[in-house]
Order: sequence, then C-alpha cells, then structure tokens
Amino acid sequence: MQTIWLGSHIAALLLFIPLLNKIGFAPIILQEVQNQLRPALLVLTIMASAVQMLVLVRVEGMSALIRQLRGQLLLAAWLLALLTLLGFGKGLFNADILRAMYGAMLGCGLVLLAQQLPGKPN
Repeated sequence: MQTIWLGSHIAALLLFIPLLNKIGFAPIILQEVQNQLRPALLVLTIMASAVQMLVLVRVEGMSALIRQLRGQLLLAAWLLALLTLLGFGKGLFNADILRAMYGAMLGCGLVLLAQQLPGKPN
C-alpha cells in the first residue's frame, strides 16, 4: 500500500508533470491536469493509509497507532491528506500552506519506508 500511494505522488511530481511541461503543454492545461490529478491521488492516499492503519491495528493492536512511530506517521499522513483534499481548490488554505501540508504528507511517507513491517522482529 505504501508503494501505491507514495509512488503515485512521487511519479506525478517528479515524472508526469515535468514531462508534460517539457513537452510544451500550455500552462493552463498543466494546471488543469494538476487540478484533476491531485485530488485523485489524495483520495488514493487516504484509502491506502487507512488500509495500512488497519493492518497495523490488526497486527500490533489499537495502541500501536499512538504508541509506535509507524502508527503516528500513518495517522499524520492520513490527516494531512484529508486536510489537503478538503482545502484543495476551496480557498481554505493559501497555496504555501497547501504545499507545506502536501510536503509533510510525502515526508511522512518517506520516513515510513524506513520502518520495519508490522509484526516483524527488530
């Protein structure tokens, strides 16, 4: 699940959008692509991180969501994705805040990559 949500965001940010820019798409078209792609990726993140939290709770128990770094990162990524989705295009947050929340969500995902799988011995 981690690869699905984090990989899709990284692919969009580092490959897809820059490639469309390099091809020479008009800025208004690039903006429309981002306006359609980002909410879909955020919904994917919300769903995938929820599945990851369910797996963690099943393997480690409910307290793992608060007690373990893995659980805290999953909760943070889920909440940041939800807030970013709610604020995207609605003017609830300014562009800098949205970028910071998006970056923090991706940062949580990158730190999660370094964590061991739930239930595996240290």
